[in-house]
Amino acid sequence: MRIKRANFQQIKEIKKISRKYKFKVQGSKEMYVLVEDKEIIGFTGLIRHKWNNTLRISDIFVIPRYRKKGYGSKLIEFLISKAKGTNYRCIIAETPSLSGAPKFYKKAGFRKCGYNDRYYSNSGKEIAFWYSYDLKNKRSKN
Repeated sequence: MRIKRANFQQIKEIKKISRKYKFKVQGSKEMYVLVEDKEIIGFTGLIRHKWNNTLRISDIFVIPRYRKKGYGSKLIEFLISKAKGTNYRCIIAETPSLSGAPKFYKKAGFRKCGYNDRYYSNSGKEIAFWYSYDLKNKRSKN
């Protein structure tokens, strides 16, 4: 298992995987693939926001049959490690409230920093949670 920067062919494969699993890829200029035995089993990406000195996770996806095996955690650990080598102040992640991702981000050391109850729809059933992993001046995790 290794994580590496996605090349052009792998970006095309990410798009195929996304269509197959109905996962809307936000995409970024900085995409990474999780590869095992030459097969893409997951991917993630970062968006660099220079205006506020933050990094944003654009996507994080693991093919369903590989879930619950720690691969998502490996992708997050990779992004955190990569981010620590920069001058950015934090990593931001947005996730649906009704998914398993809020628990996933908290376990990885992210803290909830906001929400938007109209981000996905006006029904209020599914809201967007925003999480932050502080790279500079660590704050307490509440």
